[in-house]
Amino acid sequence: MNKYTRYFKDSYGWDKLSTYLSIIGLLLMLSKYSSLFGLMLIAAATFRSISKNKYKRYRELQAFEDFSLIFRQRIYRLKQNLYSFRNYKTFKCPNCSQKLRVPRKQGKIVVTCKKCGTEFKKKS
Repeated sequence: MNKYTRYFKDSYGWDKLSTYLSIIGLLLMLSKYSSLFGLMLIAAATFRSISKNKYKRYRELQAFEDFSLIFRQRIYRLKQNLYSFRNYKTFKCPNCSQKLRVPRKQGKIVVTCKKCGTEFKKKS
């Protein structure tokens, strides 16, 4: 027992990337066509956790977090656009083509462009 604790003492350990690899591997193992690939992902996650090259594993984690940040930002922007579409209506100024956002369900209103000062009537 002491031999194993001494070996794993300086290992990298389990992190977020290893967790994601394991979960994806388990999901892939449910299908008979992708079970080998799922097993490989689980093996990679286990290898990462017992690896002693901490610098390289940390760099892999940073690359994964950078990628996931881009993905999360895209999802956040999509949610914001959906919220904006439900609550606001967007018009283009007929004079300068500036986009103007007004709240929905206000009836007929006079929209004033903040860029050029043109006023026009629209139904929100």
